[in-house]
Amino acid sequence: MSNYVKLATDAGDQYLTKLAEIQENFLTASAAFAARFASATPAIEMPAAFAAFPSVQEVSEASFAFAQKLLKQQKSFAEKVLSSPAPATK
Repeated sequence: MSNYVKLATDAGDQYLTKLAEIQENFLTASAAFAARFASATPAIEMPAAFAAFPSVQEVSEASFAFAQKLLKQQKSFAEKVLSSPAPATK
């Protein structure tokens, strides 16, 4: 049996660790940038007509919920395909 799963998992974990670090750096820099201009930026009141639209958080939540369902379905499909008998070769 190959050690592919271990190698792929290790590589994926390294990638995700580095990605998390980059994301944290971005958030830190964004907060510092926003703080620098907070006093110069006037507060804006949203028009009442915008209340009918979903918030950015709602759109994000719905999108990621769908992506999770899609990935779960695709995994199930791939497992079924891979467990089906292979066609006979000549």
